[in-house]
Amino acid sequence: MDLSPETEAVINFLNDSVEGGLRKRNDVAIILELAMRSDDAELFNDITRTGAATWKVYGTLRRVQQGQEGYRQLEDEFARQLNTLRELMAKLMPAADDETLRRFDDVYFGMSQGVMRNLVDLSHDLAKIKDLQR
Repeated sequence: MDLSPETEAVINFLNDSVEGGLRKRNDVAIILELAMRSDDAELFNDITRTGAATWKVYGTLRRVQQGQEGYRQLEDEFARQLNTLRELMAKLMPAADDETLRRFDDVYFGMSQGVMRNLVDLSHDLAKIKDLQR
Protein backbone atom coordinates (compact mmCIF):
# COMPACT_ATOMS: atom_id res chain seq x y z
CA MET A 1 0.00 0.00 0.00
CA ASP A 2 1.31 3.42 -0.91
CA LEU A 3 1.49 5.88 1.95
CA SER A 4 0.78 9.57 1.65
CA PRO A 5 3.62 12.01 2.42
CA GLU A 6 1.68 13.04 5.54
CA THR A 7 1.55 9.46 6.82
CA GLU A 8 5.25 9.00 6.03
CA ALA A 9 6.08 12.11 8.04
CA VAL A 10 3.96 11.03 11.01
CA ILE A 11 5.31 7.47 11.08
CA ASN A 12 8.89 8.72 10.85
CA PHE A 13 8.26 11.08 13.77
CA LEU A 14 6.65 8.31 15.83
CA ASN A 15 9.40 5.83 15.03
CA ASP A 16 12.08 8.35 15.99
CA SER A 17 10.21 9.29 19.19
CA VAL A 18 9.95 5.75 20.54
CA GLU A 19 13.11 4.42 22.15
CA GLY A 20 14.31 1.56 19.98
CA GLY A 21 11.72 2.39 17.32
CA LEU A 22 8.35 0.84 16.64
CA ARG A 23 8.11 -2.95 16.47
CA LYS A 24 5.42 -2.91 13.77
CA ARG A 25 6.34 0.35 12.04
CA ASN A 26 4.90 -0.55 8.63
CA ASP A 27 1.65 -1.87 10.04
CA VAL A 28 1.16 1.21 12.23
CA ALA A 29 1.75 3.29 9.09
CA ILE A 30 -0.92 1.31 7.23
CA ILE A 31 -3.38 1.75 10.09
CA LEU A 32 -2.67 5.49 10.09
CA GLU A 33 -3.09 5.68 6.32
CA LEU A 34 -6.35 3.73 6.34
CA ALA A 35 -7.76 5.89 9.14
CA MET A 36 -6.79 9.00 7.18
CA ARG A 37 -8.36 7.68 3.98
CA SER A 38 -11.51 6.82 5.93
CA ASP A 39 -11.44 10.27 7.53
CA ASP A 40 -11.87 8.56 10.91
CA ALA A 41 -9.45 9.98 13.46
CA GLU A 42 -11.70 8.77 16.26
CA LEU A 43 -11.34 5.17 15.09
CA PHE A 44 -7.56 5.56 15.13
CA ASN A 45 -7.83 6.96 18.67
CA ASP A 46 -9.99 3.99 19.68
CA ILE A 47 -7.39 1.62 18.23
CA THR A 48 -4.64 3.44 20.10
CA ARG A 49 -6.53 3.36 23.41
CA THR A 50 -7.37 -0.31 23.01
CA GLY A 51 -3.80 -1.18 22.07
CA ALA A 52 -2.51 0.68 25.14
CA ALA A 53 -5.00 -1.16 27.37
CA THR A 54 -4.02 -4.49 25.79
CA TRP A 55 -0.33 -3.77 26.42
CA LYS A 56 -1.04 -2.87 30.05
CA VAL A 57 -3.04 -6.05 30.69
CA TYR A 58 -0.34 -8.10 28.94
CA GLY A 59 2.34 -6.60 31.18
CA THR A 60 0.33 -7.42 34.28
CA LEU A 61 -0.42 -10.92 33.03
CA ARG A 62 3.30 -11.59 32.53
CA ARG A 63 3.99 -10.75 36.19
CA VAL A 64 1.31 -13.08 37.55
CA GLN A 65 1.91 -16.80 37.57
CA GLN A 66 -0.66 -19.25 36.29
CA GLY A 67 -2.81 -20.44 39.18
CA GLN A 68 -2.36 -17.27 41.22
CA GLU A 69 -5.38 -15.29 42.29
CA GLY A 70 -6.69 -13.13 39.46
CA TYR A 71 -4.74 -14.91 36.72
CA ARG A 72 -7.84 -16.26 34.99
CA GLN A 73 -9.54 -12.85 35.06
CA LEU A 74 -6.45 -11.21 33.57
CA GLU A 75 -6.30 -13.88 30.89
CA ASP A 76 -9.97 -13.28 30.05
CA GLU A 77 -9.46 -9.51 29.95
CA PHE A 78 -6.43 -9.93 27.71
CA ALA A 79 -8.47 -12.04 25.28
CA ARG A 80 -11.27 -9.42 25.31
CA GLN A 81 -8.81 -6.61 24.61
CA LEU A 82 -7.21 -8.54 21.73
CA ASN A 83 -10.61 -9.21 20.18
CA THR A 84 -11.65 -5.57 20.54
CA LEU A 85 -8.41 -4.45 18.90
CA ARG A 86 -9.00 -6.80 15.99
CA GLU A 87 -12.61 -5.66 15.62
CA LEU A 88 -11.53 -2.01 15.52
CA MET A 89 -8.80 -2.74 12.98
CA ALA A 90 -11.31 -4.65 10.85
CA LYS A 91 -13.37 -1.46 10.54
CA LEU A 92 -10.49 0.06 8.56
CA MET A 93 -10.19 -2.82 6.10
CA PRO A 94 -12.83 -1.65 3.59
CA ALA A 95 -10.36 1.13 2.64
CA ALA A 96 -7.50 -1.37 2.16
CA ASP A 97 -6.31 -2.83 -1.11
CA ASP A 98 -6.44 -6.61 -1.62
CA GLU A 99 -2.77 -7.18 -0.80
CA THR A 100 -3.03 -5.26 2.48
CA LEU A 101 -6.23 -7.05 3.35
CA ARG A 102 -4.61 -10.46 2.79
CA ARG A 103 -1.56 -9.46 4.82
CA PHE A 104 -3.57 -8.18 7.78
CA ASP A 105 -5.75 -11.27 7.59
CA ASP A 106 -2.66 -13.47 7.92
CA VAL A 107 -0.84 -11.34 10.49
CA TYR A 108 -3.64 -10.07 12.77
CA PHE A 109 -6.95 -11.79 12.10
CA GLY A 110 -5.95 -15.47 12.29
CA MET A 111 -6.04 -17.73 15.33
CA SER A 112 -2.47 -18.75 16.12
CA GLN A 113 0.27 -18.01 18.63
CA GLY A 114 2.06 -15.99 15.95
CA VAL A 115 -1.00 -13.79 15.46
CA MET A 116 -1.18 -13.20 19.21
CA ARG A 117 2.52 -12.20 19.29
CA ASN A 118 1.93 -9.82 16.38
CA LEU A 119 -1.00 -8.24 18.21
CA VAL A 120 1.11 -7.86 21.36
CA ASP A 121 3.88 -6.16 19.37
CA LEU A 122 1.34 -3.87 17.71
CA SER A 123 -0.16 -3.13 21.13
CA HIS A 124 3.30 -2.14 22.36
CA ASP A 125 3.58 0.40 19.56
CA LEU A 126 0.07 1.72 20.13
CA ALA A 127 0.81 2.13 23.86
CA LYS A 128 3.95 4.11 23.00
CA ILE A 129 1.93 6.33 20.65
CA LYS A 130 -0.67 6.83 23.39
CA ASP A 131 2.12 7.86 25.76
CA LEU A 132 3.30 10.44 23.23
CA GLN A 133 -0.22 11.90 23.06
CA ARG A 134 -0.18 12.77 26.77
